[in-house]
Amino acid sequence: MGYAGFMASTTDSAAASSRARPAGSGIALAGDRAPSRRRAYRHSIIVKILKIVLPLSGLVVVAAYSLSIMKATGWGKAMIALELPTIIPDNIPMENPHYNGYTKDGGQYWFTSKTAHQDLKNMANITLDEITGEMTDAQKSKTHMVATRGLFNNKTNILELYDSVDVNADNGLKSHLTRATVHTKENIITSDEPVVVMMDAGTVNANHMTARQKTKEYTFVDKVRTFLKARTPAPSATDPETGLPNAEKSRSSFGNSSEPIDIVSQRLDVNELQKTALFTGNVKAVQATSSLSSPEMLVTYEGSAVAAGDQANAKNATPQVGGGKVKRVIAKNPVVLSQADGQTVTSRAADFDAQAQTAVLEGDVVMVQVPDKRATGDRADIDQAADTVLLTGNVLVVQGENQMKGRRLFYNRRANTMQLTAPGSGSGSGAAGRVASHFKQGGAAGSTEKVPTAAATQGFAMGNNFKTDPKAPVDIESDRVDIDDTQKQAVFTGDVRAVQGEFVIRSAELVAHYSGSAGLSGPSAQAGAKPQEAAHLTRLQARKNVIVTSKDGQNATGDAADFDTKANMVTLTGNVVMNQAQNVVRGTKLVIDMTTGESVIRTEPTSVSLSAPMTSATSAPTDPGAAIIKSGRPSAVFYPNALKSGAAAVKGGAKPGTAGWNAQTAPTPPP
Repeated sequence: MGYAGFMASTTDSAAASSRARPAGSGIALAGDRAPSRRRAYRHSIIVKILKIVLPLSGLVVVAAYSLSIMKATGWGKAMIALELPTIIPDNIPMENPHYNGYTKDGGQYWFTSKTAHQDLKNMANITLDEITGEMTDAQKSKTHMVATRGLFNNKTNILELYDSVDVNADNGLKSHLTRATVHTKENIITSDEPVVVMMDAGTVNANHMTARQKTKEYTFVDKVRTFLKARTPAPSATDPETGLPNAEKSRSSFGNSSEPIDIVSQRLDVNELQKTALFTGNVKAVQATSSLSSPEMLVTYEGSAVAAGDQANAKNATPQVGGGKVKRVIAKNPVVLSQADGQTVTSRAADFDAQAQTAVLEGDVVMVQVPDKRATGDRADIDQAADTVLLTGNVLVVQGENQMKGRRLFYNRRANTMQLTAPGSGSGSGAAGRVASHFKQGGAAGSTEKVPTAAATQGFAMGNNFKTDPKAPVDIESDRVDIDDTQKQAVFTGDVRAVQGEFVIRSAELVAHYSGSAGLSGPSAQAGAKPQEAAHLTRLQARKNVIVTSKDGQNATGDAADFDTKANMVTLTGNVVMNQAQNVVRGTKLVIDMTTGESVIRTEPTSVSLSAPMTSATSAPTDPGAAIIKSGRPSAVFYPNALKSGAAAVKGGAKPGTAGWNAQTAPTPPP
């Protein structure tokens, strides 16, 4: 190395002596390195010193810290065990945490709380206090949630809400719950604790609920009670048109839009988009004085989203009339509609239209009124506004032992009138049928009035052919019958045929007067009123082309007939003609005792009005407008053979009047 340096030094000196180097050539001379070497030497010494001093300084600091601890705890004494702090969820609270995410249908959710505590043993569970949240579906419809406390699982995205829970949707649905489970991803809310839910149409109470916010479907199970609001305000106490109390006007008005409905069921499925509510499981609906029972009932409704009450007092909130609009109620077999006064209606199906205020009952319709009235048919159309009932099909009206059969029964409950016909039930296509009526008669045998003697009647006394049992029922056939239960009369029209025993009355029209009640309702339907007895015929009045026939074919014709069922007497008036075979008797009045069968025919005196004074010399002078009284006489035509056969029959022991007339001529008034 010395040799090399020497040579370098030499070379550099020779070069320097022969010629000068230009400045900045970058080649240092041997004499120029001395300062650098001195600096390097000093740096090496400092490094060696620091390698020793730094470790010693650390040891000194540690020793000093140890001495201070030992001094604080006591030198030479046993060390006191120090309890290290344990980290628990309460030690790491979160203030105002915020959670959000997206649902499977493209919606989103968020919720926040005042405080949150995470379980370090199960990091997925987060305890929340004073929760506020919101779920939004794909259609931007929102559901707002408020709860006192809850538990959120950030792995399953399930939020459990406890204590006072309120869930309010933009569509007007408002829920008050004690506990709820929110499936945030599916946008589903469930509760297994009692719930109170308020919707547009009313309020629902149940023990379990499932709310599918995406499809707006809500299911309530176990002890479901639903209160549906009225569509229109309740009517006044009295009907301004009829003056009747409303209870009387609409006593069978289930489905009436002016009254709320209280429904009890085992399950309720609500589709808010379709505005339907399906009740199943022992359904019973009560409206005013009416109640409906059915295993299944579908209600359709309409209405806007309106506030349904104070959420803080949801359990005691009373829905206001007019908030909901029930459109239609459909019940399925078997349907039982009952009234507070004992009236019931059963059918296989029922359809109530609240907007039109009509109802249709179909399939084995049975209408019953206490104590013994019943009407059956295939279909009943009820007009609640007009208070009418139309019963069609095989119609049968029964009251005690009285019966009426037809095909079409129209009943006006407000006027208390009834009409029974039988259209399209005849033998021909579209031909009209017949209405059959059967009335029990319970009067005592015997007449309360005696047939006037021949002298008293000054007529023609006939035999005893027209005899019948007053206790026998009366059967009437006609094309139509109109009953006015207020006037207590029934009008039979269209080839009327009335039969009691073997006694027959035929006419174009027959008016039957009765006691009791023949309608489907009446005073018995009014609160506190005593039910009336079944209809009992008291008088029959035949009009137009009257024909009275006895059991052996003897008959009498006239313009009118009056049958007093109590006295068991028939009076035939007008142009009376009585005949049997070829024998004929004419008069103006025929009186028949139905108990004995005896009859008397006579001609009543008539008066003739004069329009001008009589000028005949043989006539008595009279004033204008005076009248002449003309007495009449019955006329008779007899055939001897017929009379002989009758007399022979009587002498032979036959019952008088069975083979001919047992006629006797009574005194007649002078001409």
